[in-house]
Amino acid sequence: VAAAAILFSGVAISAADDSNTCLLYLAESTIPNAGLGMFTGVPVEEGQLLGRVGDAAFATVDQDWHMSSATGMISKHSGDYHWPLTNYDWNAGDIGLADEAEDVSVTVNGFGAAPNCHFSLLNVDEHGAAYDAAGLSRYTSPGAGAITPWWNRTSTATRDIAAGSELYVDYGPSWFTSREGHFQLVPLESSYESALEFLQSYGKMLVGTDSPDDLVEDKMMIGDEVQKDLWDIIKTHPYVSRERQALPETYKDGIRAIKEGDIMTVEVENSIRSIEYLEEHGKCVDNIVPKQSTIPHAGRGAFATRFIPKGGLVAPAPLVHIADKSKANMYAEKKGPTGNIIRDEENIVHKQIILNYCFGHPNSTLLLFPYSSNVVYINHHSTEYNAKLRWTNGFDFYHHKDWLEKSVDFLEDQWTAGLMLEYVATRDIQPGEEVFIDYGEEWQNAWDEHVKKWEPTSKASDYNNMTWWTNESETGNGDPITAYEMNIADHIPIRTWSEQQINPYPHSLAMQCYVNTNHDAEYLFVPKTTPLYRRPFDEDTDMVMDGDDYKLMNCQVSGRYEKGEVNSSDDSSDDDEHQHNHKYLYVIEVVVEKTVDDDNDSSFLERHIITDVPWNAIKFMEKHYTSDVFLKNAFRHEMKLPDEIFPKSWMNFGEEQKQKKAVPQKGERRILAKEMKKGKRGFNCDKSCKPRLSNILLKGRQRKPGVK
Repeated sequence: VAAAAILFSGVAISAADDSNTCLLYLAESTIPNAGLGMFTGVPVEEGQLLGRVGDAAFATVDQDWHMSSATGMISKHSGDYHWPLTNYDWNAGDIGLADEAEDVSVTVNGFGAAPNCHFSLLNVDEHGAAYDAAGLSRYTSPGAGAITPWWNRTSTATRDIAAGSELYVDYGPSWFTSREGHFQLVPLESSYESALEFLQSYGKMLVGTDSPDDLVEDKMMIGDEVQKDLWDIIKTHPYVSRERQALPETYKDGIRAIKEGDIMTVEVENSIRSIEYLEEHGKCVDNIVPKQSTIPHAGRGAFATRFIPKGGLVAPAPLVHIADKSKANMYAEKKGPTGNIIRDEENIVHKQIILNYCFGHPNSTLLLFPYSSNVVYINHHSTEYNAKLRWTNGFDFYHHKDWLEKSVDFLEDQWTAGLMLEYVATRDIQPGEEVFIDYGEEWQNAWDEHVKKWEPTSKASDYNNMTWWTNESETGNGDPITAYEMNIADHIPIRTWSEQQINPYPHSLAMQCYVNTNHDAEYLFVPKTTPLYRRPFDEDTDMVMDGDDYKLMNCQVSGRYEKGEVNSSDDSSDDDEHQHNHKYLYVIEVVVEKTVDDDNDSSFLERHIITDVPWNAIKFMEKHYTSDVFLKNAFRHEMKLPDEIFPKSWMNFGEEQKQKKAVPQKGERRILAKEMKKGKRGFNCDKSCKPRLSNILLKGRQRKPGVK
């Protein structure tokens, strides 16, 4: 685990070597009415890893398509159906999961869900997730595809952080600007600039000068009581704004901010809780860490980092509730009345991977997803379990006990999380011991039946995806290999197109290159032959940014030669470490579609041959629907929340309103907060992403418009 964290984050594994020191706490946020916050229990230096290891990531794919009927597309981002995880989703490209499928939302537990965002106090930098199936091979293990392979999404400190400080991540401004209600009042970065200008004017009013040094009691024109009353009027004025919310809570803090020249200094001090407070009022989320499980075919498990006494807290588990578990269904495809690809409502072929990490009950449609750090790794043991679940105590600012008496219909109208479980030890748990709970008899029976029927995927016909339009994909040789592994293998020459005819890459990989195919030539008419452009690779031209990303295009390697050979013009000026270790340069070919005067009806193909291409300009990408989570025979079943703690009011099977099979149509319900098109937190997509790309791909296009 430590080695993996260092590999993917480039920083030390932990901020503390003492296993008895809790590194991270959940407690009430220092932001008023913000609910939960995450706090560091130790001082952390800039660049250091927060916690002991990164978090797991869960891809929810093509969900709008799977929830839509033949009458039209609906969207969770518009609240057409209940999926509160939308508020916790992150841009798939930022996490590294954009190539899992055509339409990807990514949920990340731990730092991906628990911390708040405060634009003047951002102190956490988040990284991508790593792909690692934890040794579960589709050819040998019935557990293949039953776990998320995406894990160790690390978070590091952007600056030195004092012990007890609240940790803040960057949601992206549009996460707030696209949401209604009180989110409209959350200050943005620009709000603090305007608030500071207001404070400077306020200070001048108090003393008649622009000098902060004059802000002393004997020079102020009004006394403390009047200032307090005036500040209360400013802070409670009925015309609210983000700028007003950015002002300090008290007039004394306002004066301090004027003297310091920024609001951040005051906010930082107010965002720190004492370690004594956190120990008494918070809950440690650092009692377990993921390692390879002792249970066969389980992948990773959760292991105690310190001694946990009987009855002691193993981990808190704040929950996101999903009112209808059928929203995790994935359907087969069929052709619709107009020839488009629609879901076959009578043929459920799979379920979203996140189902395996949710609690449910056989007599209820409700699912509960626990999102604190590492709890998703706690495995099942029906007889040797050493922990159990209970509803939390003492977190009334977050946990709504009255919801336990409400109906599932009530929960369906709640778009923010408000429930919390706790894992507690049923006996003493020793440091390094794996933690287990009992998932329930239903889960055990389902797993036993799965193992009984499971057959390994054949390497000769490894068509693991679930879509009819790719069931004739060619397969490569050997076990699947990830794009990440290929992209760091700088000692291995990249195969040319002719070599791949004999020794192909695994079918799950696609090749793309950094290349700029723009040029000064203009076309007055469609050429009768395919234009050919040949030139050497130019880093200044080809390694250029396209928005926030470098421009990657589908390519083929047609030639390879060692540096210094006659075809090479390499001057060894590349500073990339991997490129220095690689002794070859390449010839690549790219075919692009061009038009005359932006007229789509006058399209034609243009061919580019680029020589002297360095190794680091050629990248491998994962093809859609080829990771293990898409295996047709992958296990899916929710964990059972025990009868003794599952509220009877949630047992809604048999109620007429829950027997409806129809999906709400567009306009029936509106979510509290729509997804943003851009930003770090949330899926980078809008309604222009539809329809699903199954039918578009058949026409030769590669990406949905609107998806980064």
